[in-house]
Amino acid sequence: MKTNRLLIVVAALVLLLSSCNNKDERMLTVVNPDGTCCREMSFHPDATSALTPLSEPIENDCMHFGTDWQRSWSVVGDSLRHPCPITEAQWDSLRQVFPKQNISDKILMHTTRNFQNVSEMSDSTTNVIGHLFKATASLQKHFKWFYTEYAFRETFAITNIEQIFPTPLSRFVSADSASYWFTGKPNLGESLTGAEQKEMLDEIEANVSHWFNACTFTYISAVIAHHYDKVKNPPVTREQFLAMTDSITTSHAVRNMDLYGNINQVKDILQDSFHSDAYSSLLSDSTIYWSKKLEQQYTQYQYLIMMAPTLDYVMPGKVIDAGDGKIENDVVHYKFSGERLIPHPYDVVIISRVTHVWAYIVTLLVIILAATSLLYRRK
Repeated sequence: MKTNRLLIVVAALVLLLSSCNNKDERMLTVVNPDGTCCREMSFHPDATSALTPLSEPIENDCMHFGTDWQRSWSVVGDSLRHPCPITEAQWDSLRQVFPKQNISDKILMHTTRNFQNVSEMSDSTTNVIGHLFKATASLQKHFKWFYTEYAFRETFAITNIEQIFPTPLSRFVSADSASYWFTGKPNLGESLTGAEQKEMLDEIEANVSHWFNACTFTYISAVIAHHYDKVKNPPVTREQFLAMTDSITTSHAVRNMDLYGNINQVKDILQDSFHSDAYSSLLSDSTIYWSKKLEQQYTQYQYLIMMAPTLDYVMPGKVIDAGDGKIENDVVHYKFSGERLIPHPYDVVIISRVTHVWAYIVTLLVIILAATSLLYRRK
């Protein structure tokens, strides 16, 4: 295994413990009273996406936008929108304005599309992100005479989590601890002192790190099992190998793996566990392209933790319940990141009401007519 390239891959994976959130990237959703909706995604485009003609689709990181998405761009901090694509002259001008800086970090691309209903919108979103996770949305409309109530729900969930993370997180961290680590809820540190919170977080971090090591170890073991016919004088059968490596994932050896320092520790762990170096030659076999396999295995994971837009929602009427979101100037903001999907699906729940002024007028007229009629009869 080529340690130098693998360390680059592993460095990206360890972002699990320190992933970033880009405050500029947003996904704005506008739900209309008739059930139609609009979604706009704003993100930092690479040069290829920025310069691609509107007649061609674009691919930016893990996102794929067809020609049915309208595109525009703006400079970060400036609300003025410009038509896409960016011209070569505009790109050169941006280089002059932002010398020795990454131009992509200084601009935003805005992709917009209208939909007939929220289900169509969520399906399109799933396709845009290449099925990295699945979006599912629903909108319920309830007529209440004096108002119409709208109940919107959108759920994001990793559909192939076993493929990305082949070892269950539940074997290393409790459900509440995992949820707290990745989402902040439930607040396990609410009644703890600062020192107690640090002790708790240190323990959760160590267990999550162990889980991450276990996922890598499990994947490498699965590749070995796939090429088991190349192992000379294996100490156990393929089935026994998989069963034993599964139990090894919870060991101190895997917990203490330092993938930054030497990924060949996998060799040492297998040799110590099976009292044989039968697997060492396979781990050094260049025809298996170990570094490429690991890179491919965790590309989806890298995209997952990189995806962290703020989710903004505009509903019909006045929002009366924003769920876990925050209301600001009639816009509901949800703090989102791909890693929040790891312990469980992520839910957006918003309820709003549109007041029927005419209903109040009609009711008032009925009351006036009824009162007038009663007075007339008395006379």
